[in-house]
Amino acid sequence: MIKISEIQEKLTPAKKSIKLDGIFVNDLRFVDETGDITQQVIDALPDGIEQVGFQITVKLPSEE
Repeated sequence: MIKISEIQEKLTPAKKSIKLDGIFVNDLRFVDETGDITQQVIDALPDGIEQVGFQITVKLPSEE
């Protein structure tokens, strides 16, 4: 499942939200400034978890 929604600017900056649910972590890669952190993320999951859900949020520029 993927759900994409836009939230209008209020007191916080406007943002776009992309929600994914029931995603398999087999070939998914997570990278930060230190490099590939995929295994660290997978290791942090409880044993037996094969599907995850997460939300991606990005700040949108202000409309002035």
